[in-house]
Amino acid sequence: MSKESSETIAGKCEICKINDAKFVCMRCNRKVCSSCYFNILGLCKKCVARDVVEKWKGEKKDWEKVLGVEWID
Repeated sequence: MSKESSETIAGKCEICKINDAKFVCMRCNRKVCSSCYFNILGLCKKCVARDVVEKWKGEKKDWEKVLGVEWID
């Protein structure tokens, strides 16, 4: 399970080394910032296939359409 900002994660992102880490990748346990993390997947961009990262980078997905399920907040 990802650790979100309700738990303090000390240090800089282990990928970009610029932003403060806010999440922990479920696969590799890297501490990463929100720019290097796919929240919906719980994975950092090093653990997601490169072509998926490039395709999704900076894109706002309509996850209801993509997943075919109603989004619940």
